[in-house]
Amino acid sequence: MNSITADVPVEITNFSKTYGTKVAVDRLDLKVEKGEVFGFLGPNGAGKSTTIRSILNFLTPSNGKISIFGLDSVKNSVAIKNHIGYLAGDISLYDSMSGYQLCKYLTGLGKNTNWDYVDELSNRLQISLQEKIGTLSKGNKQKIGLIQAFMHQPKLLILDEPTSGLDPLMKQIFYEMVLEMKHLGNSVFVSSHDLNEVQHICDKAAFIKSGRLIATESIREDFEFSLRRYTVMFPKFPDISEFEKIESVSEITQDENKLTVTVKGDISEFIRTLSNHDPIDLSEEETSLEDLFMKYYED
Repeated sequence: MNSITADVPVEITNFSKTYGTKVAVDRLDLKVEKGEVFGFLGPNGAGKSTTIRSILNFLTPSNGKISIFGLDSVKNSVAIKNHIGYLAGDISLYDSMSGYQLCKYLTGLGKNTNWDYVDELSNRLQISLQEKIGTLSKGNKQKIGLIQAFMHQPKLLILDEPTSGLDPLMKQIFYEMVLEMKHLGNSVFVSSHDLNEVQHICDKAAFIKSGRLIATESIREDFEFSLRRYTVMFPKFPDISEFEKIESVSEITQDENKLTVTVKGDISEFIRTLSNHDPIDLSEEETSLEDLFMKYYED
């Protein structure tokens, strides 16, 4: 009998999904580590939803393999599903049920619900579980969706636009919930258009464009990234080609005696080259996830 291991919650290898001649996802490689909060970013139509639906075995890969907890996502979907919590981006709940009835129904399908935790979440999110879901506002339906995803404290949470409809206070509660899961050693896979949200809670962020992975970036606790932007002033302007030759330099703009240089990754060669020209002023501009997003999707 296949057993669950959470050492590598998600591993996607050479995954493609096609619909006739249309390629929705093209040779995607991705890994989510244990205890990691992983952001999945891209514009509409980039392949995010197709990837998520394939992880959950709602869709079957055309090529490649998706492993969840070391098990094949297609062959072992039954063994896997009760260890996953899922919130869909286009959330659709049973309107005739109350929140409590929904949680009880999902428990009957095999989820090992922690009812004390359910009560705690309903209090923190300020939502009654006794009201019919169909009578609730969008934001309150979202809270029910979060509770049903978190209620069994799953080893893997997959959340698509998780804070849609939530006010800033409830977003903060959600961030706390995610970090609590992380501290338990559980993993969270988040697809979101809210870049501040991803920057706030994620350890890594993957960028997908037209079905292809274009980058995976680490996000440090101080929210700085491997992308840095420097503005340098010189007494005498250097030959710009010296900086263009540096492998880690991704962009250069010139304005009179001022040079603006974007460096991705190791800055040591850039600093060595800079020191040869006695700069009279050097400033580093703070970067953000939005800077990275715009860099990858500006074309």
